Amino acid sequence: MEICKLEHIHKDYRMGEVVTPLKDITLTVHEGDFIAVEGPSGIGKSTLLYVMGTLLKADEGSYVYGGQDVAQWNDAEKSAFRAKKIGFLFQDSTMIQALTLRENLIFTQRVGARKDLKKVDELLYQFGLEDRADFFPHQLSGGQRRRAMAARALIHEPELILADEPTNDLDEHWSREIIRILKEQTKKGTAVVMVTHNSRWAGQATRRLRLEDGILTDIAE
Repeated sequence: MEICKLEHIHKDYRMGEVVTPLKDITLTVHEGDFIAVEGPSGIGKSTLLYVMGTLLKADEGSYVYGGQDVAQWNDAEKSAFRAKKIGFLFQDSTMIQALTLRENLIFTQRVGARKDLKKVDELLYQFGLEDRADFFPHQLSGGQRRRAMAARALIHEPELILADEPTNDLDEHWSREIIRILKEQTKKGTAVVMVTHNSRWAGQATRRLRLEDGILTDIAE
């Protein structure tokens, strides 16, 4: 089943000169897809995820999610959509500093209209963070924070996970685990779109794409 579809998406940034990271992007995402987007640094891979997560609005083209035209949604509708449907695992993601790790997960879950404390404990254990549940974000190491953000991305059982370099700051063991966990989510019907520069992890995806010069193309196997 189709989750979302981007057609002829175009996005410009104006920073003295016009930079166009996305040119005529067309992409369809189905349930259970695991899509890896590769390409050089700084060429628009993160911008693509921001558009898909409704954090940025495309200048041209259409974005349809669940059969609805995203361009017609107001800010409140976009916020509700993100809270319930999308799991974000971004490099610049932050947790609420005044809340413990457990409280951060509970807060994210409730914003997404869910309440399942058993799920919170399961994810803490799955990501090796059960002994850090009552720690505040600043008390976690870089790798622990990355794992905590991965747990937060899954806490409300999203339809679509947008992951931007999800293995950054992780050792070999936890890099493998993050990819394994993302693959397990796709078996439940969740779709994953992952940006990565690591061809090894990209090779775990069911579809590999390359973004360069604003154009998205399939990588031949």
